Amino acid sequence: MAIDDNIIVTIELGSSRITAIAGHKQPDGAINVLAHVQKKSDSFIRKGRINNINKTVQCIHDIKEHLEKKLQKSITRVYVGVGGMGLHSVRNSVTRHLGEKTQITEDIVRNLLDSNRTMPGNDREILEVIPQKYILGAQETDDAVGISSESIEGQFLNIVASASVNQDIRDCFSQKGIGIAGIPISHCALADTILSEPEKRSGCVFVDMGAETTSVAVYRNNLLRHLAIIPLGGASINRDLCSLQIEDEEAESLKRQYGSAYRENTEGHAPIVLQDGRTVSFEDFSGLVEARMEEIILNINNQIALSGYDKSQLIGGLIVAGGAACMKDTDKAFLKYTGFEKMRFVKNIRQQVRVEGKAQGNFNADGSYNTAIALIDKCELNCCGAELGTETVDIFGNNMAGNEIPVSKPSTGGVTGLQNNGEHTPSVSGEAGGQAVSDNSLTENEQEVVQKQKGPGAFTKMWRKFSEVARKVVADEEPIINEEEKKEKK
Repeated sequence: MAIDDNIIVTIELGSSRITAIAGHKQPDGAINVLAHVQKKSDSFIRKGRINNINKTVQCIHDIKEHLEKKLQKSITRVYVGVGGMGLHSVRNSVTRHLGEKTQITEDIVRNLLDSNRTMPGNDREILEVIPQKYILGAQETDDAVGISSESIEGQFLNIVASASVNQDIRDCFSQKGIGIAGIPISHCALADTILSEPEKRSGCVFVDMGAETTSVAVYRNNLLRHLAIIPLGGASINRDLCSLQIEDEEAESLKRQYGSAYRENTEGHAPIVLQDGRTVSFEDFSGLVEARMEEIILNINNQIALSGYDKSQLIGGLIVAGGAACMKDTDKAFLKYTGFEKMRFVKNIRQQVRVEGKAQGNFNADGSYNTAIALIDKCELNCCGAELGTETVDIFGNNMAGNEIPVSKPSTGGVTGLQNNGEHTPSVSGEAGGQAVSDNSLTENEQEVVQKQKGPGAFTKMWRKFSEVARKVVADEEPIINEEEKKEKK
């Protein structure tokens, strides 16, 4: 399949807006954005989770129409990034006693991974598994295959989320006839396009401060070690300001104009004049803003402590992104409440982006498309079907553009693959992971395999049945042979 034909569609379910991008990767590694759209979602998405299914379905419909009109292609499936409240990491270990000294094989490691995925559910779904290390006797390693030992212990970091929340996502897209190509973790995808290899290797904390949630990820030795979603963000400050009898939109505007995450002195400031002519004390206003920012940052610091790493082990420092981090003096607040002196604030990702083949210009100037772009960089499968007006229909007149056929797709290595309905399953390099794929996203060789898997269609089977009956009833006539049977006899 040509690069230009492999169009990836990603959707981020944000608490303030739903962001969607259709684009493809170019040979030089850049992302070429072909279509993009944002829709407000604060009335039906709460803390990154679907709160009103009907409104979400309508928004998905509008987004699909907008992208298809721009692309002039049907959209059959999408990648949906998740990062809402409840998403977090859980450590787990699995031990196998082998009885005698045995060389560790890929099968033994795979069995450990499979056992790890049977950890207690409690309505939790494992989205991704990151092996932390393997312990073989007194030896620790990140690659156990080929080493001899009498026992092996695998330590894993499982990224889990509510199974019912993810089912809501699948149901919403299913209602509009859109398949789910995968459900990647938004925060991890964004981290991969913002953090440098030295930062991940030496240890760092990546913080993404959104409208209603704040994501915290700790990296060390190039591996994710801890992930948590704090249900607090910039919108939490707005709600606090509403206690001063200020409307939400005005609260957002005043926060941007006067808000400070940490102000040493509030004396001598004139009162703030509101749109209706009333005034509020600058001290009262600042006190609400700073108190909430303090709470958010203290929660971030607590998650760093829960990771098991301290500042001396995270010499890459703090890397902070997200709209809520744009408030004045946020760096001073982080310094006071976390003690990290080394930090950098990021507005845009390192990924080179073009819009319809040209320099991105003002597109994504505020960084609001960062996560959707990062998801495109992480994903692979084509999400588009036929050109509009040329969709394939079956003999009953039904549109077949959205039909998906499960086929096996080789993994690119690592331990996490995507399977039907966007679920994640561990795999070892070289193993195949099932994936829901539509005909129009496959190469010629893959299509040939799918056709073999499909077998004869329902109409062909029915015709053969009629032929068999005819042979029995009309015994003195020449057997009826259809064109399919002629080919088979040849």
